[in-house]
Amino acid sequence: MTTQDHRDRLALRTRGQAVRRALGLDEAHDTGAPGIRGLYDELIFGGVWSRPGLPQRDRLIATLGALAALERHSALKQYAKVAVTAEVSAEAVREVILQAALYTGFVAGEENLAQVNAVLGEPDTQAPHGPDADADLDELGVSLMEEMHGPRARAGYASGGGSPAELYDLAIRYGYGLLWNRPGLTRRERFITTVAVFTSLEQHTQLAKFAASAQNNGLSFEEIVEVAMQVAPYSGFPRVLNALTVLDQIEQ
Repeated sequence: MTTQDHRDRLALRTRGQAVRRALGLDEAHDTGAPGIRGLYDELIFGGVWSRPGLPQRDRLIATLGALAALERHSALKQYAKVAVTAEVSAEAVREVILQAALYTGFVAGEENLAQVNAVLGEPDTQAPHGPDADADLDELGVSLMEEMHGPRARAGYASGGGSPAELYDLAIRYGYGLLWNRPGLTRRERFITTVAVFTSLEQHTQLAKFAASAQNNGLSFEEIVEVAMQVAPYSGFPRVLNALTVLDQIEQ
């Protein structure tokens, strides 16, 4: 290693340490093996969290989405506390988990919520939580789906025919009609969550569709790439490298 390489790594580690401490993770990532905190400061917080191109709030939402997708409960609780300290509301944290549950399964979502509520407290069950009980979810769902996806709305399994048809009707009604219309996250933030989840779960068909649509819903292609890169330390580099290859194919 040259002297310059050493200086570059030291600067990266110092920057990463500052980011980790600013996030309130003083006690995190310091167990398991000698030198692990230094590695994490350099790689995770210096190499990933310190990248330009995505605000810290968006990085937190993406990270929570990935941890929820993979049911990493210990880290999910830790980062949920970080998020609320960084002025991401407890409501928003729960909404990230609910958005992820649409793709990971609602049993996983229920377990993730139980873990998060253990550290954030129980939610206000009387708070507004989406469309009125008498709302036409089918109409809302179709309208939002077409608005979000445009000509991609009825592509592939969403075509309305064959074996997927009845199940996809439920996805339209309760996914697009209800979950995507809940308060607590902006549509852009729900796209961030969704891209993070599909990247983490290696759901490349869905990733391509939603990443393409995200570009018409508040995210630039460069920001979508940053969302995927953000989850690499939590979901694994191979998953994200594969996802980035998929994203390159849909760049507009």
